[in-house]
Amino acid sequence: MIDTRLRHYVQAAFDFMAKPFVALRITPNQMTIAAGLFGLAGCVVLLMGFPGSLGIVFLLGLISALLDILDGTVARLTGKSSPLGAFLDLMLDRIVEVCFIMAFALRFPQTHWPGTVFLALVIVNFSAFLLAGSLFKNTGKKSMHYEDGLVERTETFLLFTLMLIFPKAAPIFIWAFNALMMYTAYRRITRIVAHTNTEEEDSSPSNPPKSSSSKKQAPQKAPTEQPEAQGENE
Repeated sequence: MIDTRLRHYVQAAFDFMAKPFVALRITPNQMTIAAGLFGLAGCVVLLMGFPGSLGIVFLLGLISALLDILDGTVARLTGKSSPLGAFLDLMLDRIVEVCFIMAFALRFPQTHWPGTVFLALVIVNFSAFLLAGSLFKNTGKKSMHYEDGLVERTETFLLFTLMLIFPKAAPIFIWAFNALMMYTAYRRITRIVAHTNTEEEDSSPSNPPKSSSSKKQAPQKAPTEQPEAQGENE
């Protein structure tokens, strides 16, 4: 929800931070991959469990989150948005989230059950997100329709931060987050079902299209030459 509703208030700052990457000709896909690698490195450090490791995990996660934010901004500024970039961004985000929850549960066993439910809800929400992206018309600036929810990438980063600061209270934080994910999944699924039912009603044989013979044909004008349509490259 924060990504969708509040991003435009701070986008100017992100544009400023993205300019050095543009000047260095670092591609959005390179930034996306780097974000994933920093996130996975944090998961490895979390598993190692040496003194002070939680602070290092937070720092690596912060770098990962910043790169994850700026890759889209760089893509927009350079005109290099692509379906491959959107795919990498979505997949690497989910991989890092899953690895973090698994690593945290291995180090702090009290989070096994809430972590397991978290992973199941990630699968449900991600499936609904992709299905909505394929069904609904894309009216935004992203490569596909973006079905927003109560919990998105920023909320997930805040959850992980709270877990690192207060590991003993992590089960409470995860259960609360799971409840928000359940509602997000419910809202996405109900929208998909309503959209599907509407399409089925529109294509039902009980509502056949009117025959063209029953309409009065307007007098045809003499054909005129039309300018050639200019192709648009994404």
